[in-house]
Amino acid sequence: MSEITQDRMEAALHYLGETDAVFSLEKADLERSEISRKRVRARVFLTEVGTVAERQAKAEIHEDAVTADDRYIGCIESFETLKARRQRAEIVIEVWRSINANRRK
Repeated sequence: MSEITQDRMEAALHYLGETDAVFSLEKADLERSEISRKRVRARVFLTEVGTVAERQAKAEIHEDAVTADDRYIGCIESFETLKARRQRAEIVIEVWRSINANRRK
């Protein structure tokens, strides 16, 4: 692993500051896509005919539901990637703090 320098720690702090708004937008997009998935299934369920089980199955395999699922999965991937990068930046800051605290001892 490479050394955690002050420059690297400052870059991590800068990254966290730059991505605060992006992080919240990604989270909101994830939530929005989940709501959309549920609405698509409900809409299809209400427009189909048959038993409850048949209508549920039709709602699950409907093209709009598949599209909504794909969007949801994409949102999860995007959000989790950003979340992991931010967590890595937080770790860099914590490691830098620990190293500097040990140096003062």
